[in-house]
Amino acid sequence: MNDLRHLERRAAGQATRPAASPAAGTSVPSRAPRIRPLRVALVVEAAGGGVAVHLADLIDGLSKTGGVELHLIVPRGPRFDGTILDARVLALCASVHHVPMQRAIGWRDTWAIAHVYRCLLRIRPDIVHSHSSKAGAVARLCIGPWRHVYTPHAIYTLNPTLGSLQRRVYGTIEALLGHFRSHRIVAVSRDEARHLHDALGIPAHRVATISNGVAASATLPRRTARQALGLPDDAIVVGFVGRLSHQKGVDRLVRIARGVYRQCGLDVRLVAIGPGDFAAAAGPEADDVPPNLHVVGPVNRASRYFSAFDLFALPSRYEGFPYVCLEAMAARVPIVASRVAGVTELVEGHAIGEVVPNDDDTTQFARTVVALARNTARRDAMRDHCAATLAQFSAATMVRHTHDLYRALVQGHPA
Repeated sequence: MNDLRHLERRAAGQATRPAASPAAGTSVPSRAPRIRPLRVALVVEAAGGGVAVHLADLIDGLSKTGGVELHLIVPRGPRFDGTILDARVLALCASVHHVPMQRAIGWRDTWAIAHVYRCLLRIRPDIVHSHSSKAGAVARLCIGPWRHVYTPHAIYTLNPTLGSLQRRVYGTIEALLGHFRSHRIVAVSRDEARHLHDALGIPAHRVATISNGVAASATLPRRTARQALGLPDDAIVVGFVGRLSHQKGVDRLVRIARGVYRQCGLDVRLVAIGPGDFAAAAGPEADDVPPNLHVVGPVNRASRYFSAFDLFALPSRYEGFPYVCLEAMAARVPIVASRVAGVTELVEGHAIGEVVPNDDDTTQFARTVVALARNTARRDAMRDHCAATLAQFSAATMVRHTHDLYRALVQGHPA
């Protein structure tokens, strides 16, 4: 899509034409002044997975509210997932800009800042809403009259594997940008909000908590989903959906599968769905994958396949508020999750699963999976709780709160 096409079209439409002179003795009706839409630039670097789902829901919802003009700035290359941010979603934006942005920190970041800044000068937004750590840093270094909103989607300092030096460096960057270059930081869970304030010293008035929400989505019939994934009809199936990475605990997943296999054999199957390099993410564990673990890789619209699962596993090392747990809840699939940000308030708070220690020792995780696999009544109760909880975590609620925040910042009111 041509970055400037919609901007030029709008500019042409605003050109003035000579007005015809009114006839003598006739009154000229007064015209209401045209209300300028709220112009929002969404900037993202990690445009895949839960972040992409969040953006798609946000774009879809904001476009329906009226009075909002959306512009999207995304990376070139594989960090942009066109299966989620597809043509339908992109068509809801006034302009889409593909710029060079990459995850790793380096000298190329100056190039990314220059490209994003040039886009913002053309767009002239009221709000710049950046998503994920890299886009948050790049966008907030672009100084202008706009208001900066930043959603980390699991701020990097939540990562328990960071060394002390890395934690200080990343923490200092986030603290400085949070204090001096942010009008509001959006935490997607109460846990993340506490971390921003307690660990990074971000003033409480700069932090807004807006929980992620999930839109209703249709799943495939159970048997169809299992056939597509190569799973038997008669097994208990534990699903994992997410990026195949160290953060998501893929190495832990292999160890969990091994522990489950020792107790249940092939009666309980685990299936891993998602993009990424499984061998690299699993590390040495990839050399001993048990026969009950089936790695599918990426599939389009993975949420359709949740109907194949009896349980959902989230062995992540850190999260902000895992979108995939909301998708599991929407599909009424009980969850077993490591204790990461957002999980306690969702899974434990609403009794839709079990939370286990966030530990590389996966013994307790495997035991919990086995216990639930053998207890149909407990799973059924958790499924009922999933259905009862869904309304509290809707995408519509997330969109409404985000829109309210934008309006409050532009009007100069506290939000």
